Amino acid sequence: MVSRTALDELDIALLSATVYGVAEQATELGVKVASALRIIETAIERYGPSHVALSFNGGKDCTALMHMVRAVLYKHCLEHNLQSKPLVSLYILYKRSFPEVDEFVQRSVARYDLDLVRLSGTMKQGLQSFKASHPDIRAIFVGIRRDDPHGSKLGFFAQTDADWPQFMRVNPILDWTFEDIWSSIRQMGVHYCCLYDQGYTSLGDVDSTARNPALLKHGKYQPAWTLVDNCLERSGRSSLSTDGSSVLMVPGDSVADRDPENESAKT
Repeated sequence: MVSRTALDELDIALLSATVYGVAEQATELGVKVASALRIIETAIERYGPSHVALSFNGGKDCTALMHMVRAVLYKHCLEHNLQSKPLVSLYILYKRSFPEVDEFVQRSVARYDLDLVRLSGTMKQGLQSFKASHPDIRAIFVGIRRDDPHGSKLGFFAQTDADWPQFMRVNPILDWTFEDIWSSIRQMGVHYCCLYDQGYTSLGDVDSTARNPALLKHGKYQPAWTLVDNCLERSGRSSLSTDGSSVLMVPGDSVADRDPENESAKT
């Protein structure tokens, strides 16, 4: 587990050691963590730590990804004798977000040393503004999985469509499952939004998100990680809005559904 101070700050050195320790385990999760770390390492080596960003909105997937990205950045800076800098992060705001999510995002800014850019509007509009204000960013880490909307079409590295702001989307946890996410969160001691302890398994805006009925047991909602059937992950979600794309445009798509769970440009 990762140690924390009384102020709930993270020991980044121990965080990195813990993450890489899980990657060394001869388990299915260990193999997936090791693969994700290699993809993150490749992106940082290819583009440089000053030219990568994280799409983050407080969701479980992008939270697990954020934890690993910070671990790799610490290791990279240590090995190359570089000073650690805040991790540029992008948060496309919802019209009506959960206060609990907003509070968690704000706490994560301090915990993980994020330079968080909050932008309104559609995903495309947000990315256009982000490109204008951060022209040096070339790649964005995204917490999408293959079982997310449009995730099956992606690779670990996927360029945005030609008519969108140009970024390389880096998808380290593409082959992960709902169960993998929660196994990693629990093994690595990752903080997560409190709504996941209250029966929510997939978060969107307030108007499209409810507790998962599959987690209602004896009149009480169980935490997200107790969900047995991964196929029911989004049972608490109504139809997804189409005002933007959490997948930052899959090649060949025009507009993709926006799902905060797979923004990390998922909750």
